[in-house]
Amino acid sequence: MPRLTKFTYLLLYLMLLSPILSYYTMERFGFPITRIFSYLLVIYGIVFFISAKKKILIPKYAYFLFFFIVFLQIRIWINGKTGIYNLFFGPHTSVLIMMLIIYNTNFTDRFIKRSISVIKITVIIAAIVSIIQVYYPDFLNAWSFWGADYKAQTGTLSIYETRRVSIFGFIDNNELGLSYMPLLAVLIGFLLYNKNKLYKYFLFFGGITAILTNGRYVIVAFVIITIQIIIYGKIKIKKVFKYTMLAIIGLFLFYQLVNYFDYNLRDWYNERLFAEGSISETTRYKAIGNFLIFFPQKPLFGTGGMTDAIKEASANVGSSQIHVGYLSGLVYYGIVGSFFLFGFWFLLAKKLYKTAKLTNYWGSFFAFIIFLWANFALVTFHIFFYGIIFALVFDKYHTDKFIIITHSNSMEKHFKN
Repeated sequence: MPRLTKFTYLLLYLMLLSPILSYYTMERFGFPITRIFSYLLVIYGIVFFISAKKKILIPKYAYFLFFFIVFLQIRIWINGKTGIYNLFFGPHTSVLIMMLIIYNTNFTDRFIKRSISVIKITVIIAAIVSIIQVYYPDFLNAWSFWGADYKAQTGTLSIYETRRVSIFGFIDNNELGLSYMPLLAVLIGFLLYNKNKLYKYFLFFGGITAILTNGRYVIVAFVIITIQIIIYGKIKIKKVFKYTMLAIIGLFLFYQLVNYFDYNLRDWYNERLFAEGSISETTRYKAIGNFLIFFPQKPLFGTGGMTDAIKEASANVGSSQIHVGYLSGLVYYGIVGSFFLFGFWFLLAKKLYKTAKLTNYWGSFFAFIIFLWANFALVTFHIFFYGIIFALVFDKYHTDKFIIITHSNSMEKHFKN
């Protein structure tokens, strides 16, 4: 299916340009580019599956996502509502179609190298824009589109409390954490796999963006990404000492740099990183109490989503929701729905881990770990983020590469014998 493969490449290239394209679609139509991708995927998915000349490979974890989508539709219909739009164009459906396309496509070295080039440029530009936004908060911000509350924060909060989204604000407020950071994981993993020492510089750029976003889960995501270095290097005591010293020197230089630009790290720590003073005062900790109230009420099938009672209870603890994704999932979808949703996440993580162990390419696995970690701080049930989609692309590429190398080696041994 060479023509279909070319269109798959084109679609994925466009996803890599999401920050630019979304700026245009928000200005012109008032919605992000992801909505257009949803429409395209449904149409393209139909063509792709009809035109397939061989049996479509369906990964096991895709069945769990499919049954979760069915579960959501049944809930909607039981409640007397129509869910046709979400059935065909919802993010979970888009993810399901995209996964089936990815795992039935063979990606070329040329496509992967071009994608890496775009990701590198994205990482550098994102860091530069993040620095600019510290001093010019209006630069490339999407306040006029995402509401007055988002814009109002810069009028009342200090530079250490203000959330920054770099070049990703026109897509979604969580895109920096759930697209940019997974992309960074993919890039670092790819560079380490190919023994490219430039990974240090891209980690530096990624670290700048992570810290300046003021998003705590993003900062932790950056730390998660760096764990790849330990795994790849199989670091011994001597190397641990070496990297520790380099880290200390790097942090010292970074401290001097931010001080030079009048960015006070102590104020950043007190006003943002640990502003509540104790864990018990955070909205994530208080979410446990609300979970224990609402989950027992409908444990099997859940509430179906946010209710007035949940909204009011959340507001009483300073939040807009039960601010832990796993707890919210159990409350909204109950044990049955969560079984399919969390089962999908677990099996996908297992698949990515298997690829990492076989190939020694860990980028995709850590990209998805970032998503799993994020749901301790956010409430995001779908993975329709282009950074995670590219993690699946690189997983498929390295899986195919491993199969080809293994087959070649086995054939070589056969002829030698």
